[in-house]
Amino acid sequence: MVRGFAITTSTSSIRLDGMGRGELTFTVSNALGRPVRGRAVVEPEGTASRDWLALDGEAERDFPPDGTHQYTVRVNVPPGTPQGQHAFHLSMVNVANPDEEFTVGPSASFQVPLPQAPAPKKKLPLAWIALAAGILVIALGTFLALRGGGDEDKGVGGAGEAGQAPEKKAFLSLDGKQSYVELGNPRELIFFGPITIEAWIRPRSLNGIRNIVVHGHTNSPQAEVYLRIINGKYQVGSFNGQDFSTSADVPPTDVGRWVYLAGVYDGARWVLYRDGELVASSPQTLGAFFVDGPWGIGARGGGRERFFQGDIRDVRIWNLPRGQQEVRADKDRTFKGDEQGLVGYWPLNEGQDVVARDLSPSKNDGLIRDATWGSE
Repeated sequence: MVRGFAITTSTSSIRLDGMGRGELTFTVSNALGRPVRGRAVVEPEGTASRDWLALDGEAERDFPPDGTHQYTVRVNVPPGTPQGQHAFHLSMVNVANPDEEFTVGPSASFQVPLPQAPAPKKKLPLAWIALAAGILVIALGTFLALRGGGDEDKGVGGAGEAGQAPEKKAFLSLDGKQSYVELGNPRELIFFGPITIEAWIRPRSLNGIRNIVVHGHTNSPQAEVYLRIINGKYQVGSFNGQDFSTSADVPPTDVGRWVYLAGVYDGARWVLYRDGELVASSPQTLGAFFVDGPWGIGARGGGRERFFQGDIRDVRIWNLPRGQQEVRADKDRTFKGDEQGLVGYWPLNEGQDVVARDLSPSKNDGLIRDATWGSE
C-alpha cells in the first residue's frame, strides 16, 4: 500500500446542536509528489448511518504536487435517534489507482444526547398515597406469613452466589463481508523473529481465506504475518513471496463454538495450538519480520478482503515465543496487560463504542469498522 494522501483535522469529536447537527473540516494533502485526481468518501463506523453524513462540495478534486484541499462533512442526526456515541472517517483515493494509492483518515466521533425528559406528571393526592401504602403493608405481611418468614429455605442458585447470574462477557461479531478492527502499524508491533499470536474465536465459515490476526499483506514487496483460517485449515506463519507456515484441519465441530488458538514462532519453527493442545508444527526459517502495512483483526490490514466470519475476543500479540504449558495455563486467564513481552492486548469486551482498547503498555487502540457487539 502506498500512502497517497495525508488527512488531518483539528479535533476528533463534534458537538451536535439541539437539532442534532454539526460539522467537521478535514485537510487533505497530496503526499505523492505528482499531480493526482483524488476522490473523498465519507464512511460511517459502527452503528452510524450513512444518511446522517454529507460532504460539502465536489468529492473529486485535482491536486497539484504537494497540493491541499479542505473537505467539510456535515452531520445531521434525525429526531428520535437513541442516545449513543457514533463515529465516521474520511477516506481518500487516487481515482486512477484506487487499490494501491489511498488513505483512511482519522476517526471523528459525535454523541447523540438523551431526548429531552417529559414534563413531570401531577402528584397523586396524599390520601391516595396513604391508601396505597396501607394495602402494600397488608400484602407484604400476608406474603411473609405464608412463606414462614425464616431463612431456612434460602438457596444458592446454580449461576453463582445467592442466585446471582454470571457476569455477561462481551465479544465482537464480524460479518465476513466488511467488518474488522484496524490496528495501524505502530512501532511496538514491528519486530523480528519470535512471536506469539493468540485469540479466542467462534468461526461460522471456513471457506476461502478468513484472517483472524494479521500484519499486512502488502504486494510490493510481498509481506505478511498471519493467524487465519484458509480453506478449512487453521494456519499460522509468514509470507515474503513464499509461505513459511504450519497448519491443521479445522474440526467440523469447531464451527459455532468458542475455540482458543495460539500461533508461535520460537526461532526455529512455527507451532499451532488449539485449546492448549499442539495440533501442528513445522521447521521454518522466517518468523515475524518488517511489513510496511497495517495490522488487522478479522481482515487484511486496512480491510478490503479476507474477512473473518464469526465472533472474536481476547486477542494478544507477544514479541516472544510462549511454550505449551504457558499457553495451556493462560488460555482462560484475564491478563493485567503489563506481562513481559505482551505488546498488544485487545480483550474486545467493551460491549459498545467503536474503539477496541489495547490494555498492553503500548496503548495502541484499534478502530472497529462495521462490526457489532454481542454478549453471553
